[in-house]
Amino acid sequence: MCGITGYVGPRPGVRTVIEMLRRLEYRGYDSAGVAVASEGDVQIVKAAGKLAVLESQLQDHWETHGASIAHTRWATHGGPTTPNAHPHFSHDGKIALIHNGIIENYQELRAELLAEGFVFASETDTEVMVHLVDRAFRKLGGMEAAIREALTLVTGAYSIAVCASHEPETLYCAKTASPLILGLGEGENFLASDIPAVMRYTRRVVVLEDGDFAKLTPEGVTLTSLTGAAIHREPFQVTWDEQTAEKGGFPHFMLKEIHEQPRALADTLRGRLTESDRVFIPELDGFTKEQLAGFTHIHIVACGTAYHAGMVAKRFFENLLRRPVEVSVASEFRYADPLVSPQTLCFIISQSGETADTLAALREAKRLGATIVSVVNVVGSSIARESHACVYTQAGPEICVASTKAYVTQLMVLYLIGLHLAAVEERLTDEAHADFVRDLVALPDAVESVIGNALLVEDLAAQLADRSVFFYLGRGYDFAVALEAALKLKEISYLHAEAYAAGELKHGPLALIEPGVIVVCLATQPAVFEKMLSNIKEVAARGGTVVGVVYEGEHRLDSSTDHLLRIPQVRPELAPIVSIVPMQLLAYLIAKQRGCEIDMPRNLAKSVTVE
Repeated sequence: MCGITGYVGPRPGVRTVIEMLRRLEYRGYDSAGVAVASEGDVQIVKAAGKLAVLESQLQDHWETHGASIAHTRWATHGGPTTPNAHPHFSHDGKIALIHNGIIENYQELRAELLAEGFVFASETDTEVMVHLVDRAFRKLGGMEAAIREALTLVTGAYSIAVCASHEPETLYCAKTASPLILGLGEGENFLASDIPAVMRYTRRVVVLEDGDFAKLTPEGVTLTSLTGAAIHREPFQVTWDEQTAEKGGFPHFMLKEIHEQPRALADTLRGRLTESDRVFIPELDGFTKEQLAGFTHIHIVACGTAYHAGMVAKRFFENLLRRPVEVSVASEFRYADPLVSPQTLCFIISQSGETADTLAALREAKRLGATIVSVVNVVGSSIARESHACVYTQAGPEICVASTKAYVTQLMVLYLIGLHLAAVEERLTDEAHADFVRDLVALPDAVESVIGNALLVEDLAAQLADRSVFFYLGRGYDFAVALEAALKLKEISYLHAEAYAAGELKHGPLALIEPGVIVVCLATQPAVFEKMLSNIKEVAARGGTVVGVVYEGEHRLDSSTDHLLRIPQVRPELAPIVSIVPMQLLAYLIAKQRGCEIDMPRNLAKSVTVE
């Protein structure tokens, strides 16, 4: 989710791409850089920190003309430092390249290039790309051919933009997976990773698709496939206002981020699966097999949505690893004299990596001798830095206060960690492990399918928006999802919503069920389905309005519920990633019906930095 901008034309290149980059600051980043091509060399300036830091170093470059590219980086490979910032450049300084995405085979390519004498100035996967282009240019003598050849050698996700002194009035770009758009002007052309960057200059936009390759000059744009076949993509006229455009055309960041979940899940998996369908987590490579197998107890610490992800992980880890797992609310952890020792593996979960009570719990667990593995979204955050190891969710920046894609990617990381530990302890056969991996890989498509049926949820939301009391029920994994679903509704609609383990219904909550009360019943776990059906009948008998969440093809609830939301059939352990999506949509759509402020709900903040 880093920012890319590029420009060719009569305007001062550096000033233009930096102004464009400012329109993408909402995406989040930790370093920035710019490159401008001229005859003989490429001038590059980059800096860790916000754009203001970079701009303070550009006084002598503002009016420089030439093909220009700029980038804001959200660190993945290597920390947020100036050497790791983009653009990266060839050994002779004549080629510069910026990149969004992850090059999965960069380690092998880096080793190959090092053996050939190439020198690396950064820790990034991106620098491999510019050296590959440089090597190919020396062999082929043309920039376009060199970039095409380099791209045939990389696997993974990328959007790239390249400028070079060999062609100071030309930009090249290509994409697969990571977004990239072209802005079409008169005597000038633009590229960017999102539409807001170009809206000040042009409203004619071409959205590139996977496998597209473009050459930009002031006179025009040539669009081809990676193999060179001509492509035509019809430009469209942007009619959104700029604020809406930052949301990609969505009315709210929350809805945009719900729709980003299939891609975010795929990004979380990227680089963590082998060709033989095995889980490999590079971030845990520093632990020996004996260390990982030697932990007698697992403790998970988190707050809010992250705590609910931890509850899913507790059941998954205990079932898979057959050892006790405890989940603690971070704000309670360090005041409870926790039973933590050097034999404890402690997982700390936080979207921002700056959550104050979670950070305090981390430090207490560390003081007591526990080994800390964090699951964090924001690279270089305090929790990430203070952990013994950090497994990043790779969800990209999440703007809405109510977490959506950060939650499902936390779940995905925790599933991966569980399978990684199970492999270390040889608790699964190779075939069973591979089956799990294939089921994980299928989850982004399952989530996409649920989002595709959003109109059904919209109809339901319209019928429920005037109700004031909601209960969410579930058993096993479904109980953890019920907690998160209730939280989503509370956060953005300000309605009373409570979640219970369904077996607790007759231990108190049933007294509150009456006509007009909405009871959302999750029923995705075959082992307890009949028990869940009994709970549903109890609610229906007392006049409650029942909303069931079941798999496609499941009809045993048809006569016992008032409304049904169906999700694709998935492995029951993995259902929380899919079943939460209609709950997110329902919360969003009810809040929208009620006219609530969705992205910044009252009294809440994205990152809680005080206890």
